[in-house]
Amino acid sequence: MAQLIKIHSCISRYEMDIYRYQSQFLRLKKQQWQMIKLAYENNEFQHFISRQTETMDEAEGIEEKENFLSKVRNKFGKKEETLSYDLTIPAADQQTDIMELFFHSVPQSMEELKVKFMNHIFRFQMKWATSTIREKSYADASFYEDEKLHELLQKLPDQHLIMYHPVFKMKNTSIALDPILISPREIVCIHYLEGVQHDVFEGSAERFWTVNPGDHEKKQLSPLISLNRTGTIVKQLLRERNIKLEIKKVLVCKNGFIEFTQAPYDVTIADKRNFNQWFQIYRDSSTPIKHDQLRAAEILLSQCLIDSFRRND
Repeated sequence: MAQLIKIHSCISRYEMDIYRYQSQFLRLKKQQWQMIKLAYENNEFQHFISRQTETMDEAEGIEEKENFLSKVRNKFGKKEETLSYDLTIPAADQQTDIMELFFHSVPQSMEELKVKFMNHIFRFQMKWATSTIREKSYADASFYEDEKLHELLQKLPDQHLIMYHPVFKMKNTSIALDPILISPREIVCIHYLEGVQHDVFEGSAERFWTVNPGDHEKKQLSPLISLNRTGTIVKQLLRERNIKLEIKKVLVCKNGFIEFTQAPYDVTIADKRNFNQWFQIYRDSSTPIKHDQLRAAEILLSQCLIDSFRRND
């Protein structure tokens, strides 16, 4: 799963320390997957059913959970203090952040278990992308159901970092940018064209594009305006700090077609005909996280707008 390091103008833990939190996320995810997989394979998944649906006697349940965790510790050779039922991650100020493993039902297959686990991790990613120990932000509810965000996070490997519609501070104004994929070797600025199944977008160098040319055509603001703005800002910020990662720009239309015979040389078209092929390149990537990649993420995060308030929970 890719890591969500920034969403809109919400405060993010990765802004505190990108190096610390990206590695902690990987360790936590691995530990949790080992734990629930072992429980599932040993018919002990009931220990992870949410408190609201548990019917066992509370004292008996606690004892059973402790017995199960002892098995987990022995299985993976962990010292007792390093693995607990509520896995914790130390924060920069020595406080802890608790991520509980609770589900509503027992999965019927290993594939269902994987889906439940990814959805569980997604919710935790949203927590990290919208709060710190002391502050939090309100994220629009639509982000939690955003299919494009889910696809980026759940289908790309761990070493990819996602900034989803980040808002940047530029001089005396703030600018909302397109999604940014920070991979180990390059940075990809992505603009999604919204439409219904089989829509045709006729591209041009003009300010407006034509959607479904013909009797029922309509005009739409050129997506290149937003995509080029994102690419220019990212390139400028990284060039100033001597980061030499390649910057790529991609127009995505999964369910429709982009007809643009004279597309700029630095823009990739990924529509219904070739989206899967383009996306698979990043899905198949096995390159580990690089220092320049994290440095680039740190620089970009430092320029982002933060809209947050003090926590009182």
